[in-house]
Amino acid sequence: MQEVSADNAPVSKVKLPWHRTVVGKVAIFMLLGVIFAFLMGALLGFTVVERSARDQWGREAQVNAQIVSATIRRIYTSVAVRTDTRGQVDRLISARPIGDEDSVLSTGFSPIDVLALASAQTRRNVWLFAHEPSGTFTPVADAFNSSVGSIEFPDTAELPDSQSASEFYAGFARIGEEEHFVSSLPIISPQGDLHGIVVSSIGLKSELYQVHRDLIVKVVGSLSVVLLATALLVSLLMKQLFKPVPRLIRALTHIAHNQTEHATPYTHRSDEIGCMAQAIEALRKKVEEREHLLEVKEQALRYQHLAHHDALTKLPNRVQFNDALQQAVTQVPNGAPFNVMIFDLDRFKAVNDTLGHAAGDAVLVEASQRVQALLETSDLVARLGGDEFSIIQHAQRDALDEANQLARQLVEVLQQPFAIDGHDVHIGVSVGIALAPRDGISSHSLLRSADVALYTAKAMGRGRYAVFRPEMTMGGAT
Repeated sequence: MQEVSADNAPVSKVKLPWHRTVVGKVAIFMLLGVIFAFLMGALLGFTVVERSARDQWGREAQVNAQIVSATIRRIYTSVAVRTDTRGQVDRLISARPIGDEDSVLSTGFSPIDVLALASAQTRRNVWLFAHEPSGTFTPVADAFNSSVGSIEFPDTAELPDSQSASEFYAGFARIGEEEHFVSSLPIISPQGDLHGIVVSSIGLKSELYQVHRDLIVKVVGSLSVVLLATALLVSLLMKQLFKPVPRLIRALTHIAHNQTEHATPYTHRSDEIGCMAQAIEALRKKVEEREHLLEVKEQALRYQHLAHHDALTKLPNRVQFNDALQQAVTQVPNGAPFNVMIFDLDRFKAVNDTLGHAAGDAVLVEASQRVQALLETSDLVARLGGDEFSIIQHAQRDALDEANQLARQLVEVLQQPFAIDGHDVHIGVSVGIALAPRDGISSHSLLRSADVALYTAKAMGRGRYAVFRPEMTMGGAT
């Protein structure tokens, strides 16, 4: 089934899958480009956000360390601090451990109270850990008075352990079952011994990374919206841009199937589509012209065939026979003998008179087929007109012997009855034979010799053949 468009061009029902069309491929390419650009931007954004968040958390941890150190110094007046070049407190210096029984007796404050004062300002928990001779840290107290296990730092060279815990640290650490972003402030004796550490949190890791998770959700949602909008926009634009392409493809398909009756659309456009359409239209006209020339050639071949063949029996006619005879005569000097036979059907007029011309035509057709079956591929049989036929027989060895053999076969095969319209029709044949170059060296002399032999055969009683001899005459007498 085909539809017809406004410009009378057939519209094919066959459609390609969307992903194989130009529109689909361009849309997929652009979507992949958008996804790649978006993901690269998101990756860069995540990196920047992560780095910025880390810097912000580090600054908050340093501020908490300053608050905690100031609170401790207000309670424990004997405690000193050391700062780095930026003024950041990086350790507490105390002659004795903080939070032990002696410090409680001398100050009147329990370590929980001191840590609670610091926590009130940081709004986060603060822990005090004592350093054991084994290198581990045991909890002394915390601001929220919770039961806390040991503290575990990430296993990297820059983090505190039994050898490097005397350094200030800001980063993630696991306290009990929870992971916090903390600042670790070491408590060092004047001799450099590590008494313990004061740890303050700025928040749980899960809480801090909630912002990242929210950002990821928003990014994925934004990406989905962008992709959907891009797909719709690209599909609309590409469909509008490439709308002429399927019709031009159909136009080319029609040309390939020699369907050139419809003009190519979009030839009026001045862009690349118009140039393509004009090229297709030029091709259509060339194909149309070629088809017309082929029709003319086929018609000429048909006329040529009709001019050289008999319309009823499809045998060569007198014109083609004369040409073939003239060509055979020119080959005689090269040692190519041949025989010329002229024969007509006996009692053929009676068939036309009694059974009609249709029956006579049927007899002529079947007789020509029987004769053709007797000939070699190099021989030629032609209908000269009416019931008169002629044969050019190229001799292979003995021209006279081969002529006699073929003539006998002609007489025998044409004496057999013809079944025409339920009737058995009996005819005969008379054959005259001339041998070239013995009986003539021109087409005219050969035809005359064969004709004389034919008259002789008829005079002898028909149903027989005769080979020309010089003493024969047109009257049939010898």
